Amino acid sequence: MAKLCALATMALAMLCIGPRAIAQSAPSERSEVDTPSATRVHHIDEYTQAAILRYPGLKAAEADIDAAQARLAEAKLSPFFQFEGQARFFVAPGAEGTPTFSPDPQIPWSNRWGPGGELGIEGGIPIYTFGKYRAGKKAARAGITASEYEKDRTLNRVVFDVRRAYFGVQLSLDLQAMISEGKDKLRRTVEKLRERLDADDPRVKQTDYFRMVAALSEIESRESEALRLEASGRAALEVLSGIEPATVPECPLEAVQSEVIELGEHIERAAESRPEIHQLEAAQSAKDANLTVKRAGYLPDIILALAASFARTPVITDINNPFIIDRGNFAGAFVGLVARWKLDFAGTSARVKAAKAEIASLKAKTEEAKQGIEIEVNALYEQLQDAKRRLGSWTRSEKEARKWFVSAAQGYEVGTMDAREFVDAITAYFTARSNRLMATAEYNLAIAGLEKATNMPLVSEQGWRPVDCLE
Repeated sequence: MAKLCALATMALAMLCIGPRAIAQSAPSERSEVDTPSATRVHHIDEYTQAAILRYPGLKAAEADIDAAQARLAEAKLSPFFQFEGQARFFVAPGAEGTPTFSPDPQIPWSNRWGPGGELGIEGGIPIYTFGKYRAGKKAARAGITASEYEKDRTLNRVVFDVRRAYFGVQLSLDLQAMISEGKDKLRRTVEKLRERLDADDPRVKQTDYFRMVAALSEIESRESEALRLEASGRAALEVLSGIEPATVPECPLEAVQSEVIELGEHIERAAESRPEIHQLEAAQSAKDANLTVKRAGYLPDIILALAASFARTPVITDINNPFIIDRGNFAGAFVGLVARWKLDFAGTSARVKAAKAEIASLKAKTEEAKQGIEIEVNALYEQLQDAKRRLGSWTRSEKEARKWFVSAAQGYEVGTMDAREFVDAITAYFTARSNRLMATAEYNLAIAGLEKATNMPLVSEQGWRPVDCLE
């Protein structure tokens, strides 16, 4: 019996979300759940859609996409608006004179002071930047692509977490039903043994009573664990989906019907569709653009420069002569081609080397990611095949072990079997049943994991519901 309980605990403990333990699956002979009749039952696809609509990580990803799109708009337009404006208002001492003579000193402090003002604007429009402008737009587009695939990653993660929590609640309920069945039979047996011992029945051994009480106590403790794990699974569903209370349908646990293909095709799908790979490709594009910008640092930017300014100070005589600088009264404009050149060639050389190293590093990380994805898909595929084989084996074992269990229970009641044989039959049946539930849960989780790992659907949205599940 201890082996049975350990297996049940392992099945529940392996299904965890964050700090919470989550479980998985639900049986046909499950006991009634303490749920109000008015509470609506929700299926796995309903929980999934609700979680997608409210999950904060997806909202954050959408905001990141908006920010990346804004950066692209900036990269397209900002280079053509590199102008600076200036407005000054001041007071200055008055001055008089002509272009050839003035009675006032250099700074006529004692003259009457008066207000003045100046307006000016200057800047340039890029004509040719040797690739910097195009590279900036390319990097910004890569940022949008990376943000979009980050949203896909988040979506895959939340969908998988909902499925894991959902199957977790179902498995917890299945295990509770299994434990309840064994507990009730053992409790009745213990009561009968106690009565027979009190009546000094010579056919009853004290050790038989101790064996039954120990088995019953072990089952009751495991039932408490299953209740705790069910509660944590429901809490995870409620947090993810916002649906309260999280009530799952009373349906038997079944393996989902899926489109499982050959391992090699799964690996190819993952390499082509996995968001992480596309994010790395977008990062590669951004790094290439960065290298273009660094290399262009050796060359100047050709700019159409524009400048205009106007100043007026009434207390200063306006010397209307283009060859004389009048600091209080002037107007001017300039248009011309300018080559703006940053002559930090040593720094540019270092920046180019760094950009090349970053590209080499990113290529290596991309290869590392592809290897990791291949390993992950391989492990999930083998987990799926293992669960499938064990599911078939334990399903057959459960049918035969149940016959033994029923026969042993009847035999023990009429006295043709002893307590040890009865406990062995209970252990065999519930071990087979627990393992069948565990294998079914692992199979479904492996399918969900393969969908997440390949970013390709293997089950239709409605296909996650059991075939014979009633509404």
